[in-house]
Amino acid sequence: MQSMLREMLIIQDTREQRPWVFPEYVRTKVGTLRTGDYALAGDDRFAIERKSLDDFVGTIFSGWGRFLREIGRMEGAGFVARVIIVEADYEMLMMRQGPSGEVIPPSHHHPMITPQAVAGRIAELTLMGVSCLFCRDAGHAALQAYYLLCRRWAQIAVG
Repeated sequence: MQSMLREMLIIQDTREQRPWVFPEYVRTKVGTLRTGDYALAGDDRFAIERKSLDDFVGTIFSGWGRFLREIGRMEGAGFVARVIIVEADYEMLMMRQGPSGEVIPPSHHHPMITPQAVAGRIAELTLMGVSCLFCRDAGHAALQAYYLLCRRWAQIAVG
């Protein structure tokens, strides 16, 4: 497995402004991806979409139509999975109680969008076969992406 991973090359889309930092032994290259933000070189059936919390909430509401078209393109291209990694804890989308009993509102900047509406859209995405993975920050998100891409690389190598 280790020798297989040495051959793996992660393509980072040219539009990524603050790229994820992968372990130093991971080979990466900037390139143009038709969909998604990170993929493996030579694999046109899997990519990872990266979202900040605000970008995710905006995408699943004001950008919903465009996003559905992108999901449709992935499906039409025969993607084996559709994955969004959100750089935030899921609880940041919800109302929660602080240590003194105060109500803490969601951490995104879309005040008219309720936690219930967000949870409903995540449920819709799940039923459409889209996985939404919530990772605390960019470092954890990069690590999760790395593990996903390693597993995908192993799938391809086995054939």
